[in-house]
Amino acid sequence: MDGSAAEARPRVARHVMAAEQIGRRIVSGELIPGIALPNSTLLARELSVSRPAMREAIKLLAGKGLVESAPRRGTVVRPRAAWNRLDADVLSWQMSEAPNAALVRDLFELRRIIEPEAAAFAALRATAGRLSEVERALHVMESTATTSAVSIRADVAFHQSVLMASGNDFLASFAPAIETSLAITFGFQRRHCPGSSHFVPDHRAIFDAIRRGDPDAARVAVRALLTQAEADAMQGLKLRESAP
Repeated sequence: MDGSAAEARPRVARHVMAAEQIGRRIVSGELIPGIALPNSTLLARELSVSRPAMREAIKLLAGKGLVESAPRRGTVVRPRAAWNRLDADVLSWQMSEAPNAALVRDLFELRRIIEPEAAAFAALRATAGRLSEVERALHVMESTATTSAVSIRADVAFHQSVLMASGNDFLASFAPAIETSLAITFGFQRRHCPGSSHFVPDHRAIFDAIRRGDPDAARVAVRALLTQAEADAMQGLKLRESAP
């Protein structure tokens, strides 16, 4: 690897790397809920970080709901129900460690609850500026190959822009979780279903309904897209699991 490639990679703080290593062990089930983590000094030595860095790592994990301090026990792994499941890191760790049909199903159920109504509100409330953001992302998707990184980023931007165009700050706050779930599922969805021709038309139907100010059509278009996207994701997951 040449020096320019190494310099291009963003530097990651030691406490962030330590938190990721521990977090992955938690979400994978290696560290089960209720178990106490090793003494911080021993854990810092195991992960080759300083004790201050380890303290910061534990704070980071606590903020994600993965661990908590318990009297006379130290740092304890919290029950799964207490985890911040919409945290971008927690989502990413779960998908990269053990992407499975149940998790993919849960993500699409969440999207069905949020995105159709967000699109309906966008049809009623989208400003010209917000509408142009949705259209800009769509144009990039129309002009690039569906398997390209540029197209995937544009697809993520499209869905984020629809949430923002809803005019509802609470709906818009789901944008990071939607972004992470999209980026992760696209990793195997498009790689294993590259011939799908419905990506752009499905998104175009959503945009056209929002631009017309038709909330019912916007809901229907989003639901149709999500139904097809889930089928693609499940098929991609099966192919990924069966691949050598």
